[in-house]
Amino acid sequence: MKISLIAFFILASLSVAQNDLSIEALDYTDHGNSGKELDTPLSVMVTSTYSGNPVSDCQVHFTVGEGSADLIPSAGFYTIDENSAEGLVVQTDENGIARVDVELGSMGEISVTATVNDSQGVPSAVNFGFVSLDIKAIVFQIIGGLAVFLLGMQMMSANLQQVAGKKMKSILRTLTANRFMAITAGALVTALVQSSSATTVITVGFVNSALMTLQQAVGVVLGANIGTTITGQLIAFNITKYAFPMIALGFALSAFSKNRKRQMWGKVILGLGLLFLGMTTMSGIMKPLRGSAPVREFFTTFSTNPILAIIAGTLVTVFVQSSSATVGLTMTLAGSGLIGLQGAIFLVLGDNIGTTITAQLAAIGSNRTAKQAAMAHTLINLLGAIYFALLALDQDGFFMNLVRRTSENAMRQVANAHTIFNVVNCLLFIPLVPALTKLCRVIIPSGDDDTEETDLLLDSNLLATPILALDSLNRDMVKMARVSGKGICRAAEHFLTGKNSPKNILSMEDRVDDMQRDLTIYATELFKANLSREQTLRLPVILHSINDIERVSDHAVNMVEARHRVEGNVLDSEGPLTTAAGQAYEVLREMTEETVSALETNDLKSAQKVLLLEGRMNQIEREARENYSKSLATYGIANLAGLAILDFIDYCERAGDHLKNIAQSIIGGGIWHGQEPGE
Repeated sequence: MKISLIAFFILASLSVAQNDLSIEALDYTDHGNSGKELDTPLSVMVTSTYSGNPVSDCQVHFTVGEGSADLIPSAGFYTIDENSAEGLVVQTDENGIARVDVELGSMGEISVTATVNDSQGVPSAVNFGFVSLDIKAIVFQIIGGLAVFLLGMQMMSANLQQVAGKKMKSILRTLTANRFMAITAGALVTALVQSSSATTVITVGFVNSALMTLQQAVGVVLGANIGTTITGQLIAFNITKYAFPMIALGFALSAFSKNRKRQMWGKVILGLGLLFLGMTTMSGIMKPLRGSAPVREFFTTFSTNPILAIIAGTLVTVFVQSSSATVGLTMTLAGSGLIGLQGAIFLVLGDNIGTTITAQLAAIGSNRTAKQAAMAHTLINLLGAIYFALLALDQDGFFMNLVRRTSENAMRQVANAHTIFNVVNCLLFIPLVPALTKLCRVIIPSGDDDTEETDLLLDSNLLATPILALDSLNRDMVKMARVSGKGICRAAEHFLTGKNSPKNILSMEDRVDDMQRDLTIYATELFKANLSREQTLRLPVILHSINDIERVSDHAVNMVEARHRVEGNVLDSEGPLTTAAGQAYEVLREMTEETVSALETNDLKSAQKVLLLEGRMNQIEREARENYSKSLATYGIANLAGLAILDFIDYCERAGDHLKNIAQSIIGGGIWHGQEPGE
């Protein structure tokens, strides 16, 4: 009996210590618009722990924990909670329910706690978690953050290209057929300029200009895919907190330094800071979205569907024209918990497909080999995305587990997945480069138009990289000089012997006029770019040389017209005048060849030889005029024919003057000195 009493008192003590009230949260809306009330009030039901019946007239303390919100009485008796400036005490109704309305404050995650104390003062509590959303702010900050990211990317890339432009050009131009060197060069150049798009566009331009073979281009593209992963790795290092110091330092260097190279490096640092600021802006606005069930469901559904995710990654990259921006956005979504690792990988695979659109756009209007190079880029990334998507379908497969083991940080995992994809894809395609090259030639067959020597290969995509655009302009100027030289030599031969079709000669002169127009327009567009001082001084010289080349071609028309005043083979007639005409032709032919050579290789010896030949041409012209009267009296050449021959020699001498101007510009270093060449 004594033992029973002791047990009774122990049980009684335990029952007193237990909470005799329980509280549970009823259904509620977990998100709403900032400045508005939640669609449904926050409601709790208080019941007896022992009977399970609702308890009425029980005080429930509602307090705001995290976030900004105002509690508004919904129904029933309430008082202000003295322990909390943002709290309310609400009594339960006959059904044991207490409720409050909530007016949402600024955007972010909000928590409200409902607490009830039983007769012994033991509390029971439930927590409500919901999100205050400002759709306008979300849209503006995501767009604005992405714009700041792209601005920083563009500023960093453009100035890195200015700083490293010569190295970049040198690296790409010294490539051989060795695919490993091509891959290394592509990765190095892309890492330097922080833009795979820039590298692939330059590559397409080089192929278009016959400076690089298709097989070399495929290697460069593979390397560019590896180089572009550097941006994602930089972002994943979580150094975005240094965005503002980097912006301040970059601005100081670019604004106050007098050294142009330091100014460009300052803009590189400023661009990197803006890139990080854009990432921080997007990341900050996305964190509150984690608390919204509909938002989570949308991203979950969207990211777990491989096809939708890959298409989305492709379209976003095509839209923003930056694979780095898409990767950065994907890393932000993953870091905010809005998408899982698998969905992030699908988005990254789509990004790698979308980035190939830039090369495709660059190939529009280019020759077939350039189009084949762009197609190679698309095939590499498309085929790689397909087999990696199949590997990523298994959540617990080897690939997914490998990525998870690389880091515990979600953003780092995405960056590592991006790197793994591009490195493995490169290694896989290295032995397949010859086969891929053949496949591209099958898809886009080569045609005879590739050998058309009068087609200009100006690439507007290179205007963003002035040093390469100037090279492109020079190459096409050489082509124009070659056409002009052939035209006037054929015209001279036509005058002397009657050979060559006047129609073809005049057609070549028309083509030179068209080339002059196109080159001048391109040079004018280039003037709008961010040119260095040296580049600014080179452009006027190039424009003057283009005009001189066109003037040479104009004299071809004069020679064709002068032919109507002579008959037969002029060289068959004896006399100093006809001899002088033959000599003038030979000197003119040699001058055109040496001028083209000087322009093509910047050969000072050829330029010097042009000046010597021009002196010889002047001597021939002077002697011809002196011998004109003697020729009429001694050899009996008709007056009109003699005048025509004298005019022909004069045309040769005038054409020689323009060729001399070009040679002098080359000897002068191709730099504008504030006066017309030859003055």
